[in-house]
Amino acid sequence: MGGALQGIRALVTRPAGQAGPLVAAIRAAGGEASEFPLIEIVPLEARDARAGAAIDATLERLETFDAAIFVSTNAVRALLARLADRERAWPARVQCLAVGRATAQCLREAGIDCASGAATMDSEELLAHPALAAIAGRRIVIFKGVGGRELLARRLAERGATVTACALYRRRLPATASREALHALLGERAINVVLLSSAEALANLLGLPGTDAAGTIPRDLALVTPGARVAAQARDAGFSAVESAANATDAAMLAALQRLAVTLRRRVHAT
Repeated sequence: MGGALQGIRALVTRPAGQAGPLVAAIRAAGGEASEFPLIEIVPLEARDARAGAAIDATLERLETFDAAIFVSTNAVRALLARLADRERAWPARVQCLAVGRATAQCLREAGIDCASGAATMDSEELLAHPALAAIAGRRIVIFKGVGGRELLARRLAERGATVTACALYRRRLPATASREALHALLGERAINVVLLSSAEALANLLGLPGTDAAGTIPRDLALVTPGARVAAQARDAGFSAVESAANATDAAMLAALQRLAVTLRRRVHAT
């Protein structure tokens, strides 16, 4: 039997343990899907005792904040795990906001009410939320990973808020990821589309370690990216077949992949 994704052989690059639902959705739509994590999530205290102490210091004064912003589901999971380890509950008085719908849902599943963006699910959309319109004098903590965009913290500070950034985890390239491993999988599975969940995943794809014999990343691979910003970066890197998803959720990535499948089939028929 066919399907909307018949002929699609996709490589899903989400972190290990987070790709399952998207892989299953691709297969249910008639496509083939394999996993090749380009990002590994590492809790900070596993690497840096000083960072762990800084996190604990922030949590000790959690009730003094007026609002908390979570930038990802990874931030939610890391924070909830740390609270559970210390047998502490989330303070009800602290308003919660999330950059994306999936992040907000992760909080709601833990019994924490949360507002979020629902379309592009990026910092720009959250900054337009009414809850962040008049924040002068408010104390806001942002739970995030090391690095990443600083737009949110900068704009909130410009609006008069006192902002504390609390990094809970670090993203890194998995030790098993290499150009040799990628090329082997591309050939074995005849991969024709790579799904990237962030700008960092694109950077890791382009920067995969390997010997000269491993060659470069084929630029004729089609890509699905989360949003126009990452799509533009992919095109600047030499990829021509790039489909931009509305955001990084499974539903949006799947919809973009379906659009790309139509485009690829048209190209085949035209040749």
